[in-house]
Amino acid sequence: MNDNMKKEFQDIEIPEELHTRVELAVNQYTKNGKKKSRYPKWIIAAVASIAIIGITWTFGGSYISSATENLMTQVFGSKEKFLETYPNEKENVSEVEQHLAVVKKHLSAEEFADYSQLVREHTEIKNKMTLENRKVPTPAEQKRLNEIGMQGKKYEEKIRSLTRHTLAEAQKMVSYPINKPTFLPEGYKLEEIEARTKENNIGKDPIVKFQYRKGEFGFRTIHEKLASKEPDEIELFGLKHFVSYKVKNYKLVYAYSEDTNIKGMKIEVPDKGYKINMIADVLSKEEMEKVLLSMVE
Repeated sequence: MNDNMKKEFQDIEIPEELHTRVELAVNQYTKNGKKKSRYPKWIIAAVASIAIIGITWTFGGSYISSATENLMTQVFGSKEKFLETYPNEKENVSEVEQHLAVVKKHLSAEEFADYSQLVREHTEIKNKMTLENRKVPTPAEQKRLNEIGMQGKKYEEKIRSLTRHTLAEAQKMVSYPINKPTFLPEGYKLEEIEARTKENNIGKDPIVKFQYRKGEFGFRTIHEKLASKEPDEIELFGLKHFVSYKVKNYKLVYAYSEDTNIKGMKIEVPDKGYKINMIADVLSKEEMEKVLLSMVE
């Protein structure tokens, strides 16, 4: 990510839970010299496309249609213009295209026209900077970029709101139980509950997260459909070792690395069709196992 994109990233307001996840992932991948996590990639794509392209969690492949080429032209001027402006984002083009399709579907014609104009103007400023080999916008350019970001927040929020749900709403979408842990390590308290669905599958197959914290330390659990094709949460942190084993007929996977205190664990409940991932920092393997078992029994 270049310096200018880093500056844009710092200026975007990101939900605290997502900020924590990205920070952990970026720190881990920087340490390992890797860039495999889809979350840092997604952040780059969002920044490259401006914040109003959408603060979302994932992009699926089923919604996109042949119309996306026209959407890229309508919003960015052309796919070529997008890549000329953001040459390092070639691998993220399909994600941006899919998001544009969702935005087009859920904004009114007037809203999408305004949205498109904002993104197009943003791209033109960035394209000029790229062609002139400038990393820092002029004061006038920065002022307009700030205005565009503020004007676009209402569209960003409208799309985001479609994918956010209450715990009760999420429970009605699935046949399996979404339980909080009945066992908690000493001192940990529930900090946040998040239930969301994907942009290309709004209102179906929710992903539910419980975030717990004890001072500076924390852990989170992630309920989702067992058949999900998305990478498991424990696969997104560059952990090196994965140990599979069974407890009480449940399949568990413990993930860890010697060079980080971040640990992961997954439990699968195949007869009910769901799984729970867990990410923690200072908890022991035994404590993580107790937390997960208390959520399925």
